[in-house]
Amino acid sequence: MTNYIKSECYRIFHTKPIYLTALTLSGLTFLFNLVLWLFHRFDPEFRYATTSFSYSNLVSQPMFYCITAFAIAAILYEGETRNGTQKNSIAYGISRTSLFLGKCLISLFASFLALIPVMAVYAGSAALLLPQQGPVTLQDLLMEIPAVSLVAVSAAVLGIFLLELFEQSIFGILVWYLILFGIPKVLFLLSIKLEFLQPAALWLPANFFEDLAHPGMQVTTATCITVWDTGAGMAKCLTAGAIGTLLFGLWAIATLRKKDI
Repeated sequence: MTNYIKSECYRIFHTKPIYLTALTLSGLTFLFNLVLWLFHRFDPEFRYATTSFSYSNLVSQPMFYCITAFAIAAILYEGETRNGTQKNSIAYGISRTSLFLGKCLISLFASFLALIPVMAVYAGSAALLLPQQGPVTLQDLLMEIPAVSLVAVSAAVLGIFLLELFEQSIFGILVWYLILFGIPKVLFLLSIKLEFLQPAALWLPANFFEDLAHPGMQVTTATCITVWDTGAGMAKCLTAGAIGTLLFGLWAIATLRKKDI
């Protein structure tokens, strides 16, 4: 597996997709802050031209990290099963499980490297172009990264497994969305009538990262209350992410081992 990881790292970092992804995300964040600055320049009373509003767009949407992690994994590996590239690796004696673990490690490493310039451009352009006003601060933005990290890892692990499981990527994407977003929302709605389901529903990231829980997320132009504000909240984020990573990883390994037999 070591040779596979080395070859994949060489392939990924000597081709354009990962660089284009980081460049595109960085450009979009800079453009967003630039538009806010332009509005403020032509209308000094424009209330949203602040660092707080800029940061709040990401702080209020922690699951965006999950979507981005999965998107990067899909960009790197979406076509492997369809175009037969994976069959060549298996023919060389690499098991599906080893391929899966290698893809997870490489995708997470690539996502982390892409995150660095994107966040630097996001925070830097906001600080340089916009007045530092409002309840959402740079600390809230930076603390979101460790809080959401393991949840994003679990989303990437699940996504890589589903892309490998289904020959048509669209099915993998739909199932991924259903598991991470659809089922949690359905479970929460059921818990309104069936209260015994509420503890389980509020331990799912798609629910406790919103204002569904009590206390929950409240990130607006007037207030900033995040799940990770407290030690217990941060622990909940990390625990939920670790459990998700473990469960999705075990599910993937068990399924892929059956394919190897």
